[in-house]
This record gives sequence, C-alpha cells and structure tokens, in this order.
Amino acid sequence: MKQARTFGWLRFFHAAALCILAAPAVAADDVTLRSLSPPSGTVAGVDTIRAVGPINSVEATIRYRLQSTTRGFITITGEPPPSYPITMSPIPPIHFSSGNGDVRIRFSWLCNDRPPPSNTLPAITYRLQGADAADRFTGTLVQKTQPVNFTFTCRQPLQIKRPSDATLTTPGESPMQRLNPQAQGSLRPDLVPVLTQPMSATVIVRNIGAGPAPTSTLFLNCFKSSPTFKHSSDGCPTTVFTQSGGVIRIALIEIPSLAPGAEHVVNLKPWPSTWPSGEYIFQAKADYRLRVSERDETNNSAQSEIVVR
Repeated sequence: MKQARTFGWLRFFHAAALCILAAPAVAADDVTLRSLSPPSGTVAGVDTIRAVGPINSVEATIRYRLQSTTRGFITITGEPPPSYPITMSPIPPIHFSSGNGDVRIRFSWLCNDRPPPSNTLPAITYRLQGADAADRFTGTLVQKTQPVNFTFTCRQPLQIKRPSDATLTTPGESPMQRLNPQAQGSLRPDLVPVLTQPMSATVIVRNIGAGPAPTSTLFLNCFKSSPTFKHSSDGCPTTVFTQSGGVIRIALIEIPSLAPGAEHVVNLKPWPSTWPSGEYIFQAKADYRLRVSERDETNNSAQSEIVVR
C-alpha cells in the first residue's frame, strides 16, 4: 500500500512538471520594422525655418507587441542622432494600449541654416517607449537599429560673407577662443522642438548639435484660429496651457540638460480626448529664455494644428 501511494505521488509530481513545461511563455515586448515607403531613394528634407512638420517624408510601418506596461508609443531617430538629425511625425493614434498592432510614423531630414545639398541616412533606430495610464513616458522598452538607404536633399541658403578665420591672440584666451568662428559653432549644442501632426500630448526637445546643452525652457502656445484674424484662446485646455497671453494660452516647461543626440519627451497632461469644432494652432520654441549658445539659432521653432469640423 505504501509503495502504491508513493507511486501515485510520483505520477502527480511528474504530471505537474509536464504542465509547467508545456505552459506557454509570456510573450516579451517587441518591435519590428515591417516596411518603408518609399523603400529607398532620394527624398526632400524639411526646412526647419519654414516647415511645420515632415514633408515629402518616408513612412515607416512598425509592428509592436506590448505586454509589460499599460500604454506605449514609438519613436524614430537617425543613427547616430547628432550626425543624422531627423524629425518624426506619428500618424494617430499616437499612443496605444498593451497588445499587438501596427503604427505608421513619417520621418524626414532636418535641414538647418547651412545644410549640405545632399545628406545620406545610413540607419535608423526605432524604439518602443513605455507609458503609464495617463500616457506619461516611463522608459524605453525595446530598441532596434535598421540599415536604410535614403538621401535627403536640402535647399541651399543665400551665401553670407562670414568673418575671417584669423586666429585670436588675446592674452589669457581659452582654447575654444582660438578656434575659428565656423569651428566654434560646430561644437555647440542645437535644440529643436518636435511636434506631431496633428498635435498631440507628446512633445520632444532634441539636441541635434555636437555639444551638450544646459537646462533650457520650452515655450508652447495654443490659440483658436479665425479666418478674420480674430483669434482667441477658446477651447485651449487651461490645465495644460496654464498662463494667459491675451488671445493665446501659454505653457512654459523646463527641459533638463541634454547630451549630444539626446532628447527629452514632454507629456502634456491632461490632454483632451475631444476638442470643440475649430482650427487650433500650436507653436513651440526651444530655449525660450535664450540660455543656450547654439550652433543654429534659427531652428528653434515648430508649429502644428488640430482641425475639428
């Protein structure tokens, strides 16, 4: 009897072990680039002074599997970011819930004030970013790098006569001062704001320069446009744009220091799920208080909109 009971327990433990081994493993977070449209070729870049978002852009379709957190979103950067500055514009919905699905993101080259006429992009890095239930960024979950074959063209600016390259000889000057003006500029940070099209709760400030950027201030505003130019702040959420500027609402957000190629993700909360009818204009300006000596002081602005019919 004792031997039969022992054999019965052994069979039970053996069956339990088999069940544990046969149980399906919990799928991990993952992200996969499914397609690029166009798949390669020459594309016009974005003029950061006049353009409000990616135009003539590349559209990436990315498949995600999100299991470890409630919400998530995708970002794309050139690789490495300081040398290959690109801007992205997710196609709504920007954020998604846990599970599986596809998202589409458009990206293009950021042309600064002195861009080469032809810019080769050898690779992109795409990231699955985690967010909480309020769509606040919580951390990078998965990132992958994909070789690509794109050349982005930039229009050439008007030629401006520049200072001479004579070496400075003032006593006590620093090694930085001994560099010619062009070399000094190339080592500076360069902050650019990135807004989605249409506007969403996610705003990015990215340092596309070659030097570190100290803390700075991001300026955002919102107003309801009128064809008769009688703009108003009606409909702009006062919980996000907390300051009044007459016909506009304003938000001032402190941005931490950023290493070359780094970015800071701002989540504007609480962001409305619905908007009253109208055309809402949003404008962003990085380094609003002019604390940062930048390589390019002309690319600090961006604009987006929401149109509700």
